[in-house]
Amino acid sequence: MQYLSLDGREVAVIALRRSRRYGHHDPALPLRALDPAARYRDTDTGTVHHGAVLLSHGLPLGLAADDYASALVHLVREPA
Repeated sequence: MQYLSLDGREVAVIALRRSRRYGHHDPALPLRALDPAARYRDTDTGTVHHGAVLLSHGLPLGLAADDYASALVHLVREPA
């Protein structure tokens, strides 16, 4: 799930995986409705992502290898 603030400055992503197929990696999760020219900072890790990459290639989630893994990612648009 993806939640976007009304002004588009903040994004919350909730990702859940029930089970993992042996030998398969989790794909990145493409996001929507972001500014492709903006950069977004993960408030937990400090990693900065380009909007165009998040829209086309997706957000790498880095979920735990266990079944029933989840993640909450909070992204904030960097000032121009």
